[in-house]
Amino acid sequence: MGFVALSMFSCSDMLEVEESRNVDGDKAIDKKTDSLFYAWGIMQAMQQAADMYVLQNEVRGDLIDVTTSASTHLQTLADFTATGKNEYNAAYLYYKVVNNCNNYLAHRDTTLYDASDNVTTEEYAAVLSFRAWAYLQLARQYGQVKFFTEPLTSISEINDKSRNLPLVDINYIISDLLPELEKFADTSVPSYPNIDRGNGQVAISNRLYIPVHVILGEMYLERGQAGDWMKAAEHYYKYLYNNKIFAHRAWANADLTEWVLRNPEASIPLDLNYYYNRTRYWSPATTLTDAYQNYANHNNCIISYIPMATNYLLGQTTRLPEIFGYDYYATGNEERWLRPQLVPSKAYDALADSADYYYVPNVTSLSPTASYSSFKLGDQRRNIAVYEYTLNDSTYTIPVVHRYINTVLYRATTIWLHLAEALNRAGYPDAAFAILKDGIYDKLANSVVTVDSITGQLQGYIQPETMKLFTDSASVVSFLGRGGDVYVTGAYRNYGLHGNGCSDEEGIGGARSLYQLDTIVTVKLSQIELEMGVARQNTKQDTINAVEDLLCDEYAMEFAFEGCRFSDLRRMARHKNEAGLYDPKFGSKWFAKKLADKVKSSGVDLTNEANWNLPLN
Repeated sequence: MGFVALSMFSCSDMLEVEESRNVDGDKAIDKKTDSLFYAWGIMQAMQQAADMYVLQNEVRGDLIDVTTSASTHLQTLADFTATGKNEYNAAYLYYKVVNNCNNYLAHRDTTLYDASDNVTTEEYAAVLSFRAWAYLQLARQYGQVKFFTEPLTSISEINDKSRNLPLVDINYIISDLLPELEKFADTSVPSYPNIDRGNGQVAISNRLYIPVHVILGEMYLERGQAGDWMKAAEHYYKYLYNNKIFAHRAWANADLTEWVLRNPEASIPLDLNYYYNRTRYWSPATTLTDAYQNYANHNNCIISYIPMATNYLLGQTTRLPEIFGYDYYATGNEERWLRPQLVPSKAYDALADSADYYYVPNVTSLSPTASYSSFKLGDQRRNIAVYEYTLNDSTYTIPVVHRYINTVLYRATTIWLHLAEALNRAGYPDAAFAILKDGIYDKLANSVVTVDSITGQLQGYIQPETMKLFTDSASVVSFLGRGGDVYVTGAYRNYGLHGNGCSDEEGIGGARSLYQLDTIVTVKLSQIELEMGVARQNTKQDTINAVEDLLCDEYAMEFAFEGCRFSDLRRMARHKNEAGLYDPKFGSKWFAKKLADKVKSSGVDLTNEANWNLPLN
């Protein structure tokens, strides 16, 4: 259907498009096989932008610290003083994606059919998604950017004053691109044979694209205008439901013995000892191979990623492993360590350490009436996210993800947690919390708010209108209202995602758990009061703001170092400003507080939103 068998080509063949095959002038792409070269030209542009995408988002976020080995480019990127000459401030790399997409969209013959099937629809929709993704990155990093949807003959034309290209913000871009994308909302991504990347690795072809429902959800979530939250939720739901993508558990066979050995000063509750062989605990890996396997097991539902070549002869490679302290491309079979330029931040460690670990302290049986307990074991996802090594008698910690040479854009967990963010802002903080605590499944009905007939106290945390949201077949997120739904029950049902790092095998769901909406929100509101110097107003908006902060913490532990942190912080800060809960600049102050350590030496005022932007070069 439009692509020849990809297995016939090497990664180099597929991702290095000959100049003579590029679209130019008014040349039409009018053969079924033509789009092969242009689509992969777009992917080559995505490869070229991948390192910058990760570094702009992580180095300017709160989860990464620069070391004394860091280049000046990374140091100035981190302290928000990067100039237009910074090597990681290269907007033209995103614009290369945009212009390649514009070329394709302007010249592709969309009337080609194979029998009754249009051979271009999936490709066309995929290119629209790539362009929208690139524009989202531009707006998130640069604030206002040059916007164009017609093809240019060269990227230098962007700055041609005679063209008078408009300088627009993220809301303008999203509003302009949404209508065309909506036409293709239900279109599947192209699916072709996997691609040989060398060294026994393949690129899974249908994961190289961004599903239209996903990018539409991202755009509505980012814009956040009236009605956008439920539109975002609807698109996320349709993608998850149509593809039967679960909020699943990542299981580990390890017990707590390793943790006890590494933390002899810690006081482990005696009643937890019995639970060793039932505990979902990720022990720190002793080899990099094991660390990578743990990471892969936890993050095994990748929806979209950018593949890089396994060696220099096969195409575009990545510098990320080297920057984070590992020479992936070293010759020979031995691992080669380097002094890292970037390491997990103190803020990341503090957040992980602050987490409660939930378990059932019943040493004789798993009684259904046993109550849960907790202690400060911390969020266990840190043990799959980082790896320690020694070089020249110094110990360093690196993110495991950058032993992995592909750049992850979206995982199943991304969609579930962004759905939670959208539902929270739409006025359903209990729905968002359900995604963290229980998962959306049939037993969620047991958590609907009721009044105890004896004590008169409220029980449960799910409001009736929220349960209706999940069960009414007319609802845009009717996970439980379709009949025969595999989300409802059984081995593959949804689970609460906070349990990936903070719970035992039985989960943190149900009334017996200490992880309850009112309790956790109260703790978060107290933290907000202390850190931000504001007084809670005990309104629903207070709860929404607190749940959004819980999600922000969840993002940190779930997606650490992958390349989305700055964008997440900026989006949430914008929405907090727009909500105006405490004051019109509350979101900017929250953003500045998160990144205070980054600008301690430079003195950049991050309460001024203009200072969030990289200079557009």
